[in-house]
Amino acid sequence: MKTFSLFNAERAGVLSFIKAIELKNLKLEKFRISQSGYLYPRLFFVDLLVLAAFCYLLLPVLIFIAGFVRIEILVVLVGLVGYGMCSGIRNVNFLADFKILMKRMASEWYVWRGHLVLLGLLAFIWLSFSSIGGIGYRNFDSGIRSSLLWHLVTGSWPLYFRKEYFGEAFGSISDKAYVYYFAYYLPAAVVGKWLGWKAANLALFAYSWTGALLALMLVRMYVRQRGYAVTFFVFIGISLFGGMDYIFNGLLGFTTDRSEMWLSPLHYFSHTRNLFWAPQHCLPTWLIIGVILNHRQISPALMRIFPLVCVALLLWSPLCLIGIAPFILLIIKHHRKEWLQWNWTNALACLLFVVLFAFIVSNDFSFGMVYAPNVMDGYWAQYTLFVTAEFLVLSSVFVFANPKIVRDDILIVAFVLLFAIPICLLGRWNDWSIKLSIPPLFVLSIFVIKQIIWLIATKKKHILIAVFLFSCCALTPLEELVYSARNYRIAFENPPEIRDFGPNYIVWQQLGDPGSFFFRYLARP
Repeated sequence: MKTFSLFNAERAGVLSFIKAIELKNLKLEKFRISQSGYLYPRLFFVDLLVLAAFCYLLLPVLIFIAGFVRIEILVVLVGLVGYGMCSGIRNVNFLADFKILMKRMASEWYVWRGHLVLLGLLAFIWLSFSSIGGIGYRNFDSGIRSSLLWHLVTGSWPLYFRKEYFGEAFGSISDKAYVYYFAYYLPAAVVGKWLGWKAANLALFAYSWTGALLALMLVRMYVRQRGYAVTFFVFIGISLFGGMDYIFNGLLGFTTDRSEMWLSPLHYFSHTRNLFWAPQHCLPTWLIIGVILNHRQISPALMRIFPLVCVALLLWSPLCLIGIAPFILLIIKHHRKEWLQWNWTNALACLLFVVLFAFIVSNDFSFGMVYAPNVMDGYWAQYTLFVTAEFLVLSSVFVFANPKIVRDDILIVAFVLLFAIPICLLGRWNDWSIKLSIPPLFVLSIFVIKQIIWLIATKKKHILIAVFLFSCCALTPLEELVYSARNYRIAFENPPEIRDFGPNYIVWQQLGDPGSFFFRYLARP
């Protein structure tokens, strides 16, 4: 009798043998592939996590369409969204026998539920120091974030500011529209409109916790090794991942500020600082990278929705989407059949792209990009010092561990990006470097985690060196955590309005032209 491998079973329609497969009996099977060196039998729990991540990322876009876009366009887009989602969910019918599916799901839930609870608890503690939702030390960016949420809660959508609102300090300013990538705040803003400001803050914290938990679980599923110790180390590896900023700044004395500002305007921030200062950028990026790393284990029906979710990132973080794009191009060869064919989901993605792109380009873009060597004295010396401290020292763990890992396509792309990104500067705080580096740094941290776990499991003699290097780098995010703990507070007071920040960069970057194409033809009057 002709047999089929587990990985071709779905295409072949031969699924009856799955009944005999129990999760506890799954064996690792090695294949020659570029992503990780191993290909595992697909877990339906991964599909559930990916589906939850897609819903998480699409929810704010649905709210945006409902609150900002004309009714006639809303009807068309919501109809296509409903059709596309229903088609996708209907196609997620992996087994003909529903009882077999439920049995498999129950088995996988039994295995992974403890890991989900553990990561949920650890993520809650981590976010408790973040200032998100008024919980924890309120850093500078949390003020402008709270102001953004305040205007979304108290104002009518779309948001407009009359020139009289700004006052004389802003000079001869014209009427402005609020144009910003604020997807992250929209679910909490809806809660705030119903239940008030405090509820909006708590909803923002809960929404952030959900995103962090989903991202951590996707990383955990990619790592795959058994044991709660592995789960705990995955959390430690993500939350304490950073560069050698603390060590280098301590030795060279570049700044008295926190060490991650040591070589400004060149910045690669730790995951903790990104989460505390810019959760609206890092959370969607982490989720998409988690999906990309697990893409071989995800149902084709779910991967058909992936282009739509990537388009949604225009409203989350356009700069992070640029940083994610090379990784998307890397896996397109595996999914071109689903992504390049004309279907309702891709049609919806195209229409959504037009709407979101028209909204984003309505921004005034009052900041320009420059070629860093032209504006920084001694740039190449600073560049060499920067890349050495931020990722090259820690990357030596791949030499100590498994040198073959450096041939992985995804890791190679991450290194290329990390070398290339500092060449340009954008804005006063160099958002180009900060935001575009989030995807490759997250990829690098995951591979570092995998290699240290491999060193421990194989009891290699270089494990102490790898752990020492990681510990030195962990001092950088620990500095942020300690600073937050020392200045800890919980407060839900009303934030300053956008005009209270004065005529400077953080205000101009959130304003747009009310006479643009979007506001004339697509936005609600």
